[in-house]
Amino acid sequence: MSNSQRLEGKTCIITGGSSGIGAATVRRFVEEGAEVLIADIALEAAEGLARGLGNTVSAIRCDVRLEDDVRRVADTALRRWGHVDVLVNNAGSELNRTYDQTTVEEWDRVLDTDLKGPWLFCKHVVPHMVKAGRGSVINISSLNGLVGFPLSTAYGSAKGGLVVFTKDLAIELAPSGVRVNCVCPGVIATPMMERWTDLMPDKGEAQKMLRGVMPIGRMGTAEEVAGAIFFFASDDSALCQGAVLSVDGGFVAQ
Repeated sequence: MSNSQRLEGKTCIITGGSSGIGAATVRRFVEEGAEVLIADIALEAAEGLARGLGNTVSAIRCDVRLEDDVRRVADTALRRWGHVDVLVNNAGSELNRTYDQTTVEEWDRVLDTDLKGPWLFCKHVVPHMVKAGRGSVINISSLNGLVGFPLSTAYGSAKGGLVVFTKDLAIELAPSGVRVNCVCPGVIATPMMERWTDLMPDKGEAQKMLRGVMPIGRMGTAEEVAGAIFFFASDDSALCQGAVLSVDGGFVAQ
């Protein structure tokens, strides 16, 4: 556990913070002294996490696909704090299906959650950062946003779009004092990955295959990804603008 408190006094919104990488990021930010608002569609789980971490963490229900929900989260944070220092766009929706078997409803769910959601949060939070002359936006994409995989046309399109959205917004905001960067996790042991292996005929073989994807020979942990997200939230990343950080055990280095 860190004792550095390097986010002391920072106010942070983390979407999809009730489990997996989001929950690990909430915990890391709290350890570093931040105040955190978890925005999650799974409100009960988010509130449970918040209760266990103390009075610097709270939760609010949010479907990131809905502009009214996103606006309500932004308004809540600004009324409470007056300013948001860090926005982590982590909420995501996965899909493992061939391109021709994907329904319009499934495509829209994934694209709206994984790409439109971050845009909506930036739309309603970033202008206040610009006005203050400071802030850090961290978009959580994926290895699927950098390279292609089968059964991933919807998810890969959304996550690839998020990488380019990060770069475009970073250039647009470069003179403003607001930083925009992106983290691309590889194969990480999270509930999302557990759901994927549950769909496979042989779960053990699927897990073995996933471990083999990572050159280091194992899946990553949510806490390791949270460390990369923390870097972009901290002042150590002051010169990073539009950076895309692969946290993938060496996969894209091959």
